[in-house]
This record gives sequence, structure tokens and C-alpha cells, in this order.
Amino acid sequence: MTQEPDFNELIGDEGSPEELARLRQVHDMLLAAGPPPELSPALEHAPVVPEDSKVVQFRRRKPVAFFAIAAAIAVAAFAIGYAVAGRNAAFHSSFSVPMHGLGTQRAAVGEVEVGDHDSGGNYPLQMSVTGLRDLHNGGWYELLLSKHGKPTLDCGSFVVDGKETTFRLSVPYDLDKLHRAKKYDGWVVVRHTPGSTSTPLVMST
Repeated sequence: MTQEPDFNELIGDEGSPEELARLRQVHDMLLAAGPPPELSPALEHAPVVPEDSKVVQFRRRKPVAFFAIAAAIAVAAFAIGYAVAGRNAAFHSSFSVPMHGLGTQRAAVGEVEVGDHDSGGNYPLQMSVTGLRDLHNGGWYELLLSKHGKPTLDCGSFVVDGKETTFRLSVPYDLDKLHRAKKYDGWVVVRHTPGSTSTPLVMST
């Protein structure tokens, strides 16, 4: 008695559950149809292949590996496109305020651009700064609203590479309302150094 071929030995476990289910259905249909009729005498022997002929062998397709590679390529393309689009997106400002360096960083210059608030009341900011010293060992800078040159409300933190740096921030304050109430009249930048509680002013409007 001839043993029926085992599906798992023929196909393996590569493929999605849906694909394996379709293959198993075809396998069961072939088993139900039974073996083909006997070959005629003319076809009983395979044709002779010349010795100098080349036989090309094809590997069995591996759908899981193929789809995994295709998915990885698609994700990478999307990430690159998203990063490029985000970098090139224009910033629409309502007004801008220039900034200048103080003390040992008086050569620094910068500009804060303020955009229109969104439906939630957040104000987008874009700041460009040139000449601020690159802080090592985990140091960073902080942009704040100011009143008479004194820091008040935090607007976000940033780092620089010693050259021109442009970055975007967002603040949840109603800047129009704060300005009308004379809660602030400008911006300042302070320096943070790990291990120190001192936050000296390095830029001001």
C-alpha cells in the first residue's frame, strides 16, 4: 500500500496561515483525484538530454522572506520620504524677533519666528541661532519668555553644533493674551551645565 505524501514534508511551515490553508486545500484535492493514468510507451522514457546542455535549477520560492524584505523596503522608503518632507516643510510665521548674544557669547545671533496657533491653542516656534558654543558633556540651552530681561516661562530646550542651527518648538501659552497682559516682553536663552545649578543668560531679545 502506497503511503500518501505528507503535506508538512512537502510544503514546510513557511508562509502565512492563509497561504498555507490554500496550499493544503490544493494538496487535499490532488489526493482526492488520485494518481494520473499510466504513461504511454512513447512517453515512458524521458528524452535524452545532450551532455553539453545546461540545466537551470530554480530554488523554491520563500514567500515569508520575500514579503519581509518587501515590507522592510517599503518602511524604509516611507521613513526617508517622511523625514525629507518634514525637513523641507515651510514654516509660516506671523512675526519674528531677533536675538543677540550676551557675555562670553556676545558674538551669537539668532531669531525667533512665531506662527499662528493651532485649534488647540499651541503656538509653533522656529528658532535659528548662529555662534552659540557647542556644549559638551551633556550641556544644553533653554529658550524662555522674559519680562524686563528676566526668564519667565519655558519654551523648550535645544543643543547646537557650533554652527548655524535651526529647530522648531511649540508652546501651549496664549502668547497674544500674555503679551496684552504684559506678562512677557521678549525671549532669553540660558545655558544648562550638568552638575551646576547656575543657568547664566547667553542670549536675549
